[in-house]
Amino acid sequence: MNFATSNIRGACPTVAAPMQTGDGLLARIISNEPVSIDALCALCDASLAHGNGIIEITQRGSLQIRGLSEPSAPTFAGIVASLGMGADNSPALLTSQLFGLDAGESFDSTPLVAHLRSAIQLERTDLQGLGPKVSVLVDGGGSLHLDEVPADIRLEATSSYLFKLSLAGDAHSAAFVGYVSMNRVVASVEDLLRLIASWGPAARAKDIVAGLKLGAAPPVTRQPCEPLGAYPLKDGTFACGFALPFGNTTAATLKRFAQSAGEHGARALRTVPGRAILAIGVSLTAAEALRESAVNEGFVVDADDPRRHVVACSGTPACASARLATREWAPEVARAARSLVGTSHVVHLSGCSKGCAHPGPAAVTIVGPDRIVVNGRAGDTPRATVSAAGLVADIERLCSKITHG
Repeated sequence: MNFATSNIRGACPTVAAPMQTGDGLLARIISNEPVSIDALCALCDASLAHGNGIIEITQRGSLQIRGLSEPSAPTFAGIVASLGMGADNSPALLTSQLFGLDAGESFDSTPLVAHLRSAIQLERTDLQGLGPKVSVLVDGGGSLHLDEVPADIRLEATSSYLFKLSLAGDAHSAAFVGYVSMNRVVASVEDLLRLIASWGPAARAKDIVAGLKLGAAPPVTRQPCEPLGAYPLKDGTFACGFALPFGNTTAATLKRFAQSAGEHGARALRTVPGRAILAIGVSLTAAEALRESAVNEGFVVDADDPRRHVVACSGTPACASARLATREWAPEVARAARSLVGTSHVVHLSGCSKGCAHPGPAAVTIVGPDRIVVNGRAGDTPRATVSAAGLVADIERLCSKITHG
């Protein structure tokens, strides 16, 4: 395995090319399918042995392993490869959380995705110009859709063996191209990827949208996706979802949860968008028992938990760019943001102006060390500054004003 570290701003850390951060090297694993209980437990052991034992799930559902070192990272990468978890190949291929398993999917497009995955690997010379962040998304429909997840190329299954094709955004913002039959999906994606690649390694789908004459997209009518809860599968069992508080946990905690899931009948686990994890293949009775285990580990089990309304980056000391201990502040901020429950608003705790954890606008954004942005992004002009002593009170006041006028 070729191995290199990355210090390039804006680059995506991978297992083969982890990124230097404040607490060592960070490796990201994009998991596009469920993993076995044993494999996840082995990953947790590897995180403790070769990193600092801190594991994160990102907003897009990727796993991040922190605290690797120059000597330990290659060994860790070898373990991940042996477990068959994720891939460093680009472009990233994102699939629905319960792809091929969800009882509510429009039709079985599993063979299509397998064909697409093999067709778009970067060993092809005509795709080698693609940038590392280019992504292709296939939404099979069902209970857990991907409407809120942005991608360069989006394919959303309909009920008539057609895929809605759109570019550069999430389901609400992407530019609508048209409908593609199943037997034309792979060729259409290949053509679009070649077009993006021809614009150079920094190009994304948004760069080519302006030059295309695209029509109006059909409106999105599905309810927002919430991974917490129990969802029926095709085989009569359920997938049960839980979230990490602020996307962060320890390897020991995650291993205990994985073992508990296995004891309650889960055949696999999958990390999913929303900083959450699904236990797959449990009965409703087992799901309730597993919920108790998740509560004991400090996981979020209820969509009305105010912690779901706070997005926090790693902050200091984990990130060298950060100037705010975001994870330390997050629990208090969640209590201050309790008035946001029942809304789509979030508070974003960002260690710096890059806003890595939440690139979009938030109702309230605290930018380290002391800036407040209202209804904007971390890089926007701040509305005011605040002292550490007044931080929580100011957030509570602003959240109350947002929800009650």
